[in-house]
Amino acid sequence: MIIASVTPFFNKEFFDNKDDLLLISRHGIGFNNVNLEAAKKHGTQVAIVPQKVERNSVAENELANLMALVRQVVPSSERERAGRYEDRAQFMGNEFSGKTFEVIGCGNIGSRVAELFSIFGGPVLVNDPHPATEPEWFTNNNVERVDLETLLSRCDYISLNASLDDTSLHMINSKTIKSLKKGAYICNNARGALVEEDAISAAIKSGQLSGYAADAMEVEPVKADHPFLKNDRILVTPHTSAYTYECLHGMGEKCVSDVKAIVAGKRPVRELTHTLDD
Repeated sequence: MIIASVTPFFNKEFFDNKDDLLLISRHGIGFNNVNLEAAKKHGTQVAIVPQKVERNSVAENELANLMALVRQVVPSSERERAGRYEDRAQFMGNEFSGKTFEVIGCGNIGSRVAELFSIFGGPVLVNDPHPATEPEWFTNNNVERVDLETLLSRCDYISLNASLDDTSLHMINSKTIKSLKKGAYICNNARGALVEEDAISAAIKSGQLSGYAADAMEVEPVKADHPFLKNDRILVTPHTSAYTYECLHGMGEKCVSDVKAIVAGKRPVRELTHTLDD
């Protein structure tokens, strides 16, 4: 049995050499690093944690990273540590109150991000072809559903919360960025491959994008010479959005219960392979 993080990738070749593997228990919600078809073929059950476990932790971190980016918290702190108090006028930022916010991917975490954005009193827009929320949620939270192009053109602050699949891979790219409101900020706590990294760098250089915060990168761990790490307009954190004591405790309990279920000959809660067609 394996307790798995966001890496490594459990592909077909892995399962072809692991016929005796009974369980992969994901210490998290995402499972794009596991080939479910191959797992089922080889009799390996794959389980993930309940959605609510990560909801507050990830959503709150998304807001924290976005605010840190906009107010230049990291570079200004580094300058203070270097004894450069006189540089403080270089670290201008923008307010959040009354601005327009956007969430791409209105599922478990995205819906919570939208709720948090609403406290600033500005419009909150959502783009998701299949939102995992009830229709009344949009009315109750004064959230508007729009198409992606409309959303990009109107928003000051954008949160990426979409699942990663063939339709969302590099959804923020050199083409879609052309629709972006000039000077917007993007925060990505979902999956790094939702964005085309070269396009992000180019948009920041041109001024089309004011800043980008990423808690997830397309390749992790990120290499020390990655251009993102050399740009003060980009904030990169090491996939720590779920790293609160409350969240990790909940995920750990779920993984332990998965192991206990397998030992008892039962199917773990939120097991995925049994939902696949034979």
